[in-house]
Amino acid sequence: MSQLVGSGIAPLDERIGGLVPRRCYVLSGAPGTGKTAACLAFVGAAILRGEPAVILTQDDPTDLISEAHFLGLDLERALADERVILIRYQLDFVRRFARAASPDVAFDELQRLIGPTKPARVVVDSVAPFLEAGAASGAGILALLGLLDRLGCTSMITYPADLAGLYDRRVEPLVQRAGAILHFARDGERELCIEIRKIRYAVPSTAPVHFAIRGGEGIVAVTRDQRRRADDVRGEVSRKLIVIDTARDFSDELLATLSATYQLTVRHSLPSAFADLSAPSGAVLVQVRRDTVNDALTLVRELRRAGNRSPIVLVTQFQLRADDRARALRAGADDFLAGDLHPVEFLVRMQGIIDRGHTARSAPESEIALVMQPRGKDGPQLLEAADFRAAVNARLRDETAAFFTLVLLRPDPPSRLDRLASVVLEVLRVDGGDLAGTLDGTVAVYLHAARRKDVSPFVERVRERWHQLGEGEIVADVASYPVKKERVIGLLAGAPADASSTAVSGDAPPRGARAQAEGR
Repeated sequence: MSQLVGSGIAPLDERIGGLVPRRCYVLSGAPGTGKTAACLAFVGAAILRGEPAVILTQDDPTDLISEAHFLGLDLERALADERVILIRYQLDFVRRFARAASPDVAFDELQRLIGPTKPARVVVDSVAPFLEAGAASGAGILALLGLLDRLGCTSMITYPADLAGLYDRRVEPLVQRAGAILHFARDGERELCIEIRKIRYAVPSTAPVHFAIRGGEGIVAVTRDQRRRADDVRGEVSRKLIVIDTARDFSDELLATLSATYQLTVRHSLPSAFADLSAPSGAVLVQVRRDTVNDALTLVRELRRAGNRSPIVLVTQFQLRADDRARALRAGADDFLAGDLHPVEFLVRMQGIIDRGHTARSAPESEIALVMQPRGKDGPQLLEAADFRAAVNARLRDETAAFFTLVLLRPDPPSRLDRLASVVLEVLRVDGGDLAGTLDGTVAVYLHAARRKDVSPFVERVRERWHQLGEGEIVADVASYPVKKERVIGLLAGAPADASSTAVSGDAPPRGARAQAEGR
């Protein structure tokens, strides 16, 4: 694909990255939705780049110059310097074009008016006169596209209506050739927005682009800290709940209680939920398990990128660890609920979340890239001692408020170390940033963002699996950071582990401690 060029419409470029050169782009929409302002921004980008441009318009030139001046574009100077050529449809264009023996006559005249200069950008605002006067076959549109091809330019063509659900043979060639169809409209909150109806190249997101037209600035993105509150949702929309339960973990009791109060839609796969998620709702509930945390966070990010403003609630049968809750909030989640709450309490908490609505962050926090456990064809691979120390030390350097726990596991007998390593890699949450490696005759485990109380459940799961295999005891030595900062730094620098540990030692609770696993 050719290198993209800026459209001049900053919020649109932020969304799709720019335009493919020498392609035509269709701007559809009712009058007053910003199409002409977008075309002027498109021409303004040509002026800044020192490229010639042409505007074919139905508007009075004086009005167009005034609108450009309001937007902060000195179109009058560009016309005087012949950097921009302005051509206006004649008042009787439709009648004369309809009577022409061939549409090529009009485009030969248009080519003559443009002269020898080959414009880099051409605006046709609007295409309606060619449709009103052309034959049912769309010969006028085909001739227009032929001229644009000969000029080798990037073009914007406006259409004064909505192409959705419309089949018109005359428009079909334009729709098929367009690099993108961008529909200008006002959403339910009366905000101007650009809907990306069709685009022929990969873009970061096709979410609607909300914008405003401001004097001296032109088209600018609309940013509001409060994207939606409950009172912004009218009528029955606030009573709609969408439940995504891929694991079918929601209890029948809870679903029945929610159904009695809300219009409940339950989906058991993401593809089946896409159509529901594209429409506004009171809230979206996502069931999360230990092995689906990253999938849930990916879904949250995609919903926010797609413009979904509904509150998103993660529902779990276990307590999410603190790091996962922080990542979910940064991704755009709004709250967390325990799946085993009494239905009456769940209902009250759910209504409170809907009443608060979703609050969008103006500047999302960036995620720190984590060193992940290496994988081979047979799954996660154990890190060597030097690599394990290097990975953990790298996290200490990168995180301003590092928080984690190291667990050193030693099998009895020591000769079973490799077998214990396999068990640890089965239990470890490698996708959540945890690491495992060898260290001084032990299997060393880095539990990302884990507190002291989180260690016992992890060790118990390893021990349970170890006993299922008919093996003996495991000795565990634990050191958390930053509480045992000097001990952790010593281990990472190469100080030997304490061989005098019993079943669980260091900072860990005793074996019989209550399991309060935060996702471990």
